[in-house]
Amino acid sequence: MDYQDYILQSDKTRPHFWFAAKLKLIENLLEEVFVNEKNDRSILDIGCGTGTEFDILNKFGQITALDTNQTALDLIKQKGSSVILADIEKFILLKNSYDAVCCFDLLEHLTDDKKVLKNIFHSLKNNGYLLFTVPAFKFIFSTHDLALKHQRRYSKKDIAGKLKSCSFTIVSLNYWNAILFPIEVVIRLFKKLLFIKLFKQPGYQSDAKSINPLVNQFLFSILNFENKMINYGIKFPFGLTIYGIARKNIS
Repeated sequence: MDYQDYILQSDKTRPHFWFAAKLKLIENLLEEVFVNEKNDRSILDIGCGTGTEFDILNKFGQITALDTNQTALDLIKQKGSSVILADIEKFILLKNSYDAVCCFDLLEHLTDDKKVLKNIFHSLKNNGYLLFTVPAFKFIFSTHDLALKHQRRYSKKDIAGKLKSCSFTIVSLNYWNAILFPIEVVIRLFKKLLFIKLFKQPGYQSDAKSINPLVNQFLFSILNFENKMINYGIKFPFGLTIYGIARKNIS
């Protein structure tokens, strides 16, 4: 599930299970790329929202946040990070400037994701990394995606092809949120049939909703169990999310 729209609503004392587990995944990705915590790396977070993941990112470098929302960036300034108010589809990043660029649940919102990937590639230092997540499987594109203004969902072949065409070297590309995948597929397809095909209802809603605290904790435990399995090198054949690491490697 892509709950990017839930960031502003989440209770920090009891965050939504998906977002809390995704933070653990992000930390895993950073630890895979950077074996030690340092504060002299330059990291760009594009589409950062309110910067809820900054407590993790700040362990690994100096963060610059890029977003189109001034209110969100004002909150991030209070955390001591640099900010850029811009639309990444129109803004040209400085070349050879960043050790890592993060795009968590961003690319699916872009009209021209390939153009932005090229922009990111040029902004990275040699051997710099792109870390990202995107929603997976086109066939479950549903009312949830329409509510969040997604342009697309991805297959691994799609995202791999775009990364390679932009000269990235793929380090890892895998699925996340696999255990809950069968249930979510049924829910998404039912909604797709009911609201899009039958009723053609325009009032689409995200799947992000407040849930019972016990259920929330149970679902978090499931996703965090996946995170631990990923740490042990286990790869899943499907999932609601594709996560990946790509490197700029110019010899």
